[in-house]
Amino acid sequence: MTAQTQNKVKTNHNDLYEKVNNRIITMLEKGVIPWRLPWSRYGLARNYATKHIYTGINLILMNHTEHPIPYFLTFKQVQEAGGRVKKGAKSEMVVFFNMIFKDKDNNTISKETALAMGRNNDVKPIRFIKYFHVFNVRDIDGITFTYPEVELNNNQRIEKCEAVINTMPNPPEFIENDANRAYYNSVHDYFNLPDIRQFETPEDYYSTLFHELSHSTGHQKRLNRATVTNPNHFGSKEYALEELIAEISAAYICASIGIDANPIMENSAAYIQNWLKVLREDKMFIFKATAGAQKSADYILGKYSTFKSQD
Repeated sequence: MTAQTQNKVKTNHNDLYEKVNNRIITMLEKGVIPWRLPWSRYGLARNYATKHIYTGINLILMNHTEHPIPYFLTFKQVQEAGGRVKKGAKSEMVVFFNMIFKDKDNNTISKETALAMGRNNDVKPIRFIKYFHVFNVRDIDGITFTYPEVELNNNQRIEKCEAVINTMPNPPEFIENDANRAYYNSVHDYFNLPDIRQFETPEDYYSTLFHELSHSTGHQKRLNRATVTNPNHFGSKEYALEELIAEISAAYICASIGIDANPIMENSAAYIQNWLKVLREDKMFIFKATAGAQKSADYILGKYSTFKSQD
């Protein structure tokens, strides 16, 4: 789609889900784990005008483009800033989820009113999906862009990790009973990790810890996620979904606090093939995983609200 195309686009939901799903499948087939985010000296992908860092499915999509500088603008934002999109420039797709709320009489109410009423039969949240086309700053003329480079401090990054652990609401118990395994026990609500000195780097340790913490958010006293409260065997769709939620959630947390970690779990052919199998069978699978992962990461970071939209 080029600059002349309308900025905000309504589309058939199934077509949009399939388009995004196919892009994720293509990356996996190339051996790229898309939720393990690449790192740029410019930081995470964002809208240049609003400074909004993309989240949810867009965190994956927009950090895996061909552009070395991951800053983007809508066509309208380019015009408002007095710029112009270069001829032949190709856009990227940003998926936009939102909610409207209806009361028992089918009247539209505000989010604030819905939150005050609580999640019950009197409130009906309705999700809708659109997408926007955005253009990379390298494909825009007439605007002077500044690119503050991100500097990461090792000690500071570890302190931020500890802050996340210490401020997680209603956390599970943390034990170090088994030096050979990292796991979450959903029955007794605790997670086990080897000693930090057993890991190759501190980043490996914390990314593994965030993976297990993400599993714990599914406990019935937190987000009550069925893939945790009713666990399934390896190879099942439900098992694949829960592992993907935990992995993407941990990747989101690492990205949010600025640590560049090695793969959270072994990048084994078994896991990739399991994900590919389910993705090919269910085009909604990646959306379920990223939505669950965003909720999980937000819960751990203390940002979760009852009605959470994804953008």
